[in-house]
Amino acid sequence: MNVTSAINNLGNDYVAKVSQAMQESASGSKVQSESTFDSIYNAVSGLLDSTNTYIQEAQQAQIDFALGNMTNTHELGVYQQKANMAFQYTVAIRDRALEAYKEIMNMSI
Repeated sequence: MNVTSAINNLGNDYVAKVSQAMQESASGSKVQSESTFDSIYNAVSGLLDSTNTYIQEAQQAQIDFALGNMTNTHELGVYQQKANMAFQYTVAIRDRALEAYKEIMNMSI
């Protein structure tokens, strides 16, 4: 598995999920606001689940490497890099969401 392609696929997956949820939000009406919130919530929940999965896979790969079950350091590096990138994307999305929330709270009505 190529590290660059694995990272690009991970990034594209995250961007696609968030973009889809945001497009659904932008095209929705007031009647669909609950379903829009649900779609954004489900997208973020899915991102958290996949990030957790990548981190668990990296931890298991480290254990396998330490026990001698995995001898390829390249494969170990791929697992670690995927977990790192997933975590970075998750933190970036969290930061953007907090910035948006702060902007909305500072708006005057």
